[in-house]
Amino acid sequence: MRRPAPLSLSDIRHPGPRAIERRPFEQCHASPATIELDAGQPLLDALGGWADEHGYCSAVVDLSDVSLSGFDYVMPDRAIDDRHAAWYSDTHSSTGARLEEAVAILGWRDDAWFAHIHAYWHEAGANHLGHLLPHTLSTSNPTITKGFGLKGARFEAELDPETEFTLFRVKKDTTSGVEPPNALITTLAPFEDLYESVLDLSQHLPGDNCEVFGLGSLAGTVFENAPPMTGLISEILLQKVNNSPGSASLKLPVRTVDLNGHLHQGNIARGQAPTLVTCELLLMDRSA
Repeated sequence: MRRPAPLSLSDIRHPGPRAIERRPFEQCHASPATIELDAGQPLLDALGGWADEHGYCSAVVDLSDVSLSGFDYVMPDRAIDDRHAAWYSDTHSSTGARLEEAVAILGWRDDAWFAHIHAYWHEAGANHLGHLLPHTLSTSNPTITKGFGLKGARFEAELDPETEFTLFRVKKDTTSGVEPPNALITTLAPFEDLYESVLDLSQHLPGDNCEVFGLGSLAGTVFENAPPMTGLISEILLQKVNNSPGSASLKLPVRTVDLNGHLHQGNIARGQAPTLVTCELLLMDRSA
């Protein structure tokens, strides 16, 4: 049986000790890349093979317009025990779809490539947003997509004591070579505001033209240009962002789905987008 849905932020309690570092980050070098995906190829194998070939230790990949054969996914839901603050829904299955928008964080889990993927697609007369299960994904058509290969820092899955979820954490990586940093990767802790975090972390980039990619979960949010998301358990993906976080005009457009399956879209308001479990982000200086 699932626990009742939280009605306020004070209802959300994570089971473990509060992490000291709330916005941990590692600087890295991000290289724009084009990735060719063959039809029928397991997506995780394709992305991992591409990263190995080019010496990347992690990557952030835009999977928008990629067509998949049948796959499995989950959505945000209430906790199934008395410890976690949230959990996943039962597994859903798609018969196959073209992903209209999608972000993949490619990293490591148990010494093998792993990917955290949130996607938005249309199927059977309805729009969907979910957390795709990476080992169920295969491309249905040859596709060329884009992403950023990372050197100097990587995402690596490990148990997070605060939330008791196995989550991507950011780690230095000296095996992938040393290049001048032009980016950073971060994993936000619970209740860290997404907007404020991007503003703060962008100060560690060499320039002032910041592009942001990523995904995660929010405990509700207020939008500048749309009705608020009042459900406090959600999954999100960031839409394309290219602006100067040092200015008052920062825009962070996101798509979200809450625990009731309601979809939302808009620019998050400053100070009104608390992280639920984590947000995994790449901030990249594009001033060059």
